[in-house]
Amino acid sequence: MNMNNTIGRIQKIKLTNFKNVKHGEIEINKNIDEYFKNESDLIGIYGQNGSGKSAVVEAMSFIKEIIQGSSLPKNILEYIYKGKTYTKLELIFSIENSYSKYELYYDIKISKEKEDQVMISEENIHYKRYNKEKNKWEYKKQLIMFDRDEKQTFNPKKVFDLLINSKNKVDAKVAKELSKKQNISYIFSNEMEEIYGASEDFKEFKHLILGLKHFVKYNLFVIKNSTSGIINANIAMPLSFQIKNQESLSGGEFPIFFEPRLLEEKNLKMLKKIIDQLNIVMKEIIPNLYIGIKNYGVELSDSGEERVKVEIVAKREDIIIPIRYESDGIKKIISFLSVLIGMFNNPTICLIVDEFDANIFEYLLGELLKIIESDGKGQFIFTSHNLRPLEKLNKESLRLTTTNPDNRYITFSKIKESNNLRKSYYRMINLGGQDEEIYDETNYYKIAMAFKILGRKANE
Repeated sequence: MNMNNTIGRIQKIKLTNFKNVKHGEIEINKNIDEYFKNESDLIGIYGQNGSGKSAVVEAMSFIKEIIQGSSLPKNILEYIYKGKTYTKLELIFSIENSYSKYELYYDIKISKEKEDQVMISEENIHYKRYNKEKNKWEYKKQLIMFDRDEKQTFNPKKVFDLLINSKNKVDAKVAKELSKKQNISYIFSNEMEEIYGASEDFKEFKHLILGLKHFVKYNLFVIKNSTSGIINANIAMPLSFQIKNQESLSGGEFPIFFEPRLLEEKNLKMLKKIIDQLNIVMKEIIPNLYIGIKNYGVELSDSGEERVKVEIVAKREDIIIPIRYESDGIKKIISFLSVLIGMFNNPTICLIVDEFDANIFEYLLGELLKIIESDGKGQFIFTSHNLRPLEKLNKESLRLTTTNPDNRYITFSKIKESNNLRKSYYRMINLGGQDEEIYDETNYYKIAMAFKILGRKANE
């Protein structure tokens, strides 16, 4: 089966004891049948600093790495809510392939075993299948359950008996021990991929699991706030991209360094494809701006191999300057524009961006979001401090963070369609009116007094 034909979308994100969120849920859409459409899902997350906006982005970045087979990050202990012994992430995906349509439930529990040791303690996959003949959804069923402390390699027993035979029984145990030793996902490990192919009766579920892995690898893009930091510090510009043709699909991050660098010929060809794609839209977003590649010729690398020395430049009519001298806002747009274009046109691409508004002119910000909400096909989840989008988007596209760590995310309630959401949000901050408090109030006079006290001490 060609995994490029698998369509994946995110339905729901649930966090438990993750960073500063004891409990929080972001539901993209309540209607299951809405997920198998060619229309955008746009979710903007708003709230004051430290209220859990970035936690959603960090959680999805973490999920992407885990499903791809990466080890737990070394700083994983920092992700567990203070005073708790575990964190749990639960995702619901919509998957459609040549077999059927599915709801796929994936959850992972990470537990603190010792003072400085954190392990993946549980993983689960459940599913619902759409029955085409009966035109209805079947009951939710368990596909695989992994518990690192259970004697049996994995459950349920009927799936174990279906997959495990005398030839691969040892392989399944080795896969479990390796996952524990390397602190990686058992369900999505390379060793388990081979075992999934052991039974012809499991073929449908093999493609379901691998389809999710393919979606996460090639079609889920998470842009953390650290990317802006790298750009602002003029270190590099991580260029997120997806290039698709009839024969192959490639995507990920292409590191653009701000100084001239040596590239292999194949990487230079890839970079040219990405930049050609960007320039179609770039000149409409930033008038008269084009991105180019300055070629300094062939040089030998430290290993003695021929490489092409190139530098990324910005062109405006007859003026050409290195890209590092452009504004941080333009560099940030360039860094994820390829994926933004892909998400706009492709229903199976999900782009998640932390602080989407950072360094971007607010009028352009509003226009981009309105275009995506009205005409896009993929999924776009972003956090923002800028309130301009509240004037452009529908209330169904917005989520608010609260001051309650046990219920971090809510939707607008008691708001009419005709209400100005920006004005309503300001009113909520000052007067309340939602089911949860959305702002931990600051005191103007206390802040002013603190400034004055510090001023006096500086003059003593």
